[in-house]
Amino acid sequence: MTKARSQTSSPVTRRQVLVAGTAAAAITASARRSAYAQAATTPSIPEVTVRHAVVSYTNHAWTVLAAKKGFLKEVGITMDGGAPKVLRDQQMVPQLQNGEVDITTMYFGLITQALDKVTNVKPILTYSYWQGNTILTSPKQGFKTVDDFLAQGMPWEKAAAAAMQQMKGQKFTITANPSTYPWNDFALGLGGMSMKDTQTVPIEDPKAVQLAISDQVPFAAPGGAVQIYQLQYQAGWKPVMSTRQMIKFVPGGPGSALNNLLNYDVLQCTQEYLDKNRNTVLRWCAAMYKTMDYMFGPQQEQAFTEYAPFINANTGAQMDPKSIKFIFEELDPFYQWKDQAQIWEDPNYALFYKNVYDFQIKKYITDGTLPKQTYDIDGLFQAKPIFLEMRELKAKSEVLMKKLEGAGTVAPDRAELAKLGKAHYAGFNYLDSTRFLEAATA
Repeated sequence: MTKARSQTSSPVTRRQVLVAGTAAAAITASARRSAYAQAATTPSIPEVTVRHAVVSYTNHAWTVLAAKKGFLKEVGITMDGGAPKVLRDQQMVPQLQNGEVDITTMYFGLITQALDKVTNVKPILTYSYWQGNTILTSPKQGFKTVDDFLAQGMPWEKAAAAAMQQMKGQKFTITANPSTYPWNDFALGLGGMSMKDTQTVPIEDPKAVQLAISDQVPFAAPGGAVQIYQLQYQAGWKPVMSTRQMIKFVPGGPGSALNNLLNYDVLQCTQEYLDKNRNTVLRWCAAMYKTMDYMFGPQQEQAFTEYAPFINANTGAQMDPKSIKFIFEELDPFYQWKDQAQIWEDPNYALFYKNVYDFQIKKYITDGTLPKQTYDIDGLFQAKPIFLEMRELKAKSEVLMKKLEGAGTVAPDRAELAKLGKAHYAGFNYLDSTRFLEAATA
């Protein structure tokens, strides 16, 4: 029997060990790069429907463009019906509280007078302020404006008094809802009067225009920018007194009576809706900022041309891009993303939220309109923490984009996530820009 010959291995050199080790390390590094290159998760944006309502004011119904241009669709939101539901001022709060609509526009001056009763409706975005209140008169009636008296050399106080005192006992159309009443009383107060000293005719704004242009009333103070524009610029009525005239001469700043004349236009929802749908609200606000960016950007004329048919159909007016531009820049100046910080963080700004609403609340308490109690302004204006959260997400997105720039070439799936994140960032959707960029860098 022959014994089997033993098998022995050839000696392994040091060079072979080093080569093998280097190869193994390369394979391991490659595996690691491959694992890093493959994105772990791909974020998704849920599809939701928002029931949205506006008043048929030019500076309220602009939100239709967010649906029309697809800005809402980009953040996963469909506006129920494809366009805003058009309501009256008085219907907004009840329909929010009854759950018939989710988000509405609002002239916030209507809420301020009822803060003790309306406790669960919260602004989520302040987008403009109203400085368009105007009392107008027909050029056929022979009355003078405050500018006429100023041109005669009168000081402001005497000119304002003379202009207002002409209205004593005269017919005076006022808007049917009380939103402008404090301003009207303030204006008449410059002449030592109030609305009680005139023959007030509460009426819907379109009907007020009809009465005015048929010379059935000598004075009119519509609440809507459309009707003010129609009377002043289309019918040739003269502004006897306006907020813009007051701002030139009445001292402003904290504690100024002028703060009682200024109010925000806001987007609002109930606290319950916000608590349950905060991400939807963040995305909604993003689409609104993108819409404003479109309206005040290089394509402004196109934007206003696209908007005109909707507002005209709901007001009976004949607005064109020029008239809409006037309203948005003169009567209702807008707050875009770049303007938000001053509203919430600059106490020296005349329209800093506490300058305006602390003053108004104190005045309403003094007048007996509101009961004497504590009103939480910071709890009321949820637009402030929403803006601050969006700004924080914006900063976080910027850090992540810098991280991607420093990483050099990334795998295709990560590059696609980064591209989506940057697109959301460009559209003010900082919630999802952060989510996509986090996934791209995870």
